[in-house]
Amino acid sequence: MKKMHFFKPASPSLTDALPPQSTPTSDLIPSPTRSTSIPHSVTRDPGLDMWPGGRSESFKPKFLRKLENYVHTELRALGVHDQPPNATRVQVFKSAFSKFADEFKSYSTFLYAVQNEYDSLLADYTDKLHSVPQIEAENLSLRIGAGQKIEDLKKEFAKEKKELLEKLNTQVKLQVQAVNEKRALENIVMELEFAGKIHKEKHDEMRSSTITLTNALVRLEDENAARALVENTQQSEVLRLKSALEKANAEADRLKHLTVDMEEQIAKLVPPQLMEEKEAHIHILRKEMSQMRASHRETMNKYETLNNAFTRAEENEDNSDDESSRPAISLTSNVIVSDLVNQIESLKARLREGKRHQDATREDSNIQGEGFQPQGNFFEGKGYTEDVPEFLRYFGPIRNWRLSKRECERAVNDVWIAKEEWAEENEDEPIHLSDFMYIYLREKYEDTQALIAEFGYNLIDALERYIDDSDCLIFLKILQGEFAEEVRDDQLHLLVEIPRVMEEEDCALHSGVPSGMLQIASFMRILKKLLNTKSEHSFNKLQKALQFEAKKGRMIAYNEIFEEDEDGNQGDFCELLRAQHLEEIIAYGRKLKQAIEDRAEKVGSDTLLISDLRDVIAHFDPDKGRGDINLYLARGVNCSIQEMVEKENNGEKVEIEEFILLLRDGLLKKSEAKAAGGGGGGGG
Repeated sequence: MKKMHFFKPASPSLTDALPPQSTPTSDLIPSPTRSTSIPHSVTRDPGLDMWPGGRSESFKPKFLRKLENYVHTELRALGVHDQPPNATRVQVFKSAFSKFADEFKSYSTFLYAVQNEYDSLLADYTDKLHSVPQIEAENLSLRIGAGQKIEDLKKEFAKEKKELLEKLNTQVKLQVQAVNEKRALENIVMELEFAGKIHKEKHDEMRSSTITLTNALVRLEDENAARALVENTQQSEVLRLKSALEKANAEADRLKHLTVDMEEQIAKLVPPQLMEEKEAHIHILRKEMSQMRASHRETMNKYETLNNAFTRAEENEDNSDDESSRPAISLTSNVIVSDLVNQIESLKARLREGKRHQDATREDSNIQGEGFQPQGNFFEGKGYTEDVPEFLRYFGPIRNWRLSKRECERAVNDVWIAKEEWAEENEDEPIHLSDFMYIYLREKYEDTQALIAEFGYNLIDALERYIDDSDCLIFLKILQGEFAEEVRDDQLHLLVEIPRVMEEEDCALHSGVPSGMLQIASFMRILKKLLNTKSEHSFNKLQKALQFEAKKGRMIAYNEIFEEDEDGNQGDFCELLRAQHLEEIIAYGRKLKQAIEDRAEKVGSDTLLISDLRDVIAHFDPDKGRGDINLYLARGVNCSIQEMVEKENNGEKVEIEEFILLLRDGLLKKSEAKAAGGGGGGGG
């Protein structure tokens, strides 16, 4: 057996040098319809014995005959010359192809590249053939499994078919039964329709009767409500008249005692003749005073004229070159000035003397332009020191007018109205009530300090006597600096807000038309929602006062309970509500102050960080929002909110005493309780 020659490895130079082909070349890759292998049905391929042009084998090149003999010899030696194509036969032809490539050196590289392409394709086909048994096994397994499933499904289908037939039979029986029942029901429905017509006729008759009765009941309820309202009004009028009668009796007793006191005082007064002499003397002094003032004005005019002349003379003296004239001019000017100064001092002395006489007689004269009657006793002025408000600065006795409550409230209202007008004229410029009182009284009494102080002392005396009234208490506390004006604004807002909310509820209950009346239970239910910071004890007191004003009725006139009578008094409910409002504000401010002082005592210092003050307020009033706390802190630090935040971030401390004092310049009030799942309300 000859030695077999195997293919040489393909040279990379050719495969790298060949350009990429866009389409496969049919001359290099055999098509399925054309085979290049030697037929296996004959010993020798007849094609090998032929030569182009029909020539005999003798015309073949020597090397070609050699290759053909090599192929025949190798196939016979391996025993595959008459077998179908297989790997052994392919190996023989590959060896012959290698010999052919080696013979033609110029084409060997290309021929080996072609051979490698065929080898790669064969290797790919071989790999795919190796996976065929596995695929066939899987296919067989799937076919077996599918057959089993088909059998199972057939059995299940037969079973379900049997069950469905049974159900179908049952449904047919039920349908027959349903048809029978339907016919029976139709008969019953016909009977019921007939009975329904009869009942409908009876229902229409009953409905008509019910509407008539309902209208009659509504009219009766309206009449009862109107009757109850009239009764309540009459009872209120009776109580008001009774109260007015008691006040009239008390006023009569007071006037009676006053008459006795005045008679006693008249007996102690000087004789009428002496009084007339005093009045004549006062009249003479007033004339002298007028003459002195006219003389003073004339003298001042002369002084201005001489002063101007003296000034011009000095200017002329400076511009003059004559040295000898200066002493004469200076001497003349000095004489004129000295004489003028003496005249002025004399006039001042006469004015002071006349003023002393006028002050001595003013205390016994009547107050002009005032409707208040003095009672005969006096206050003692507190002097002119800095700690005394300007409208109270006076030294000596001050007449006591003994103002009534109605007069006191009228004066308070006049001051508030004047202050609002002043704020509008001055673009809401902030001013304390005590400072405004002086401005108001100066304009009212034309800068006469005696009358200013007299009004001030009498107003404060009346405010202290009627301190149980909320209007008097608030005005006095604001005037003394214990309350900020925001306290009054907050209470006025409360007195307006409650009737407004009650009217909304009234409209909702009466189709948008308010009746002016609500049940006490409804009134209290709404009030508890509106004032959710009050204690249950406070609400119980308010409810008792409300029931007292309703005179044991179930309805309350929600607007009338906030109205004032002729003497400026309000009902028990309104007065109690306002008193509780002030008590809650006072208690809140006192407890907050105590909480701040406790924190300062705990750290052992008179100063605290702004952040510590924030924690104190937040812990003391958990429902207060951060914005409201910022307002408190900015007010206490006496700066804007932005500046306060910067100071807080810088770790600055503030004096506790000063902080508390500044904090009282605004409203201090407990914040409303937060609703479940909602935000907190502000407390002012």
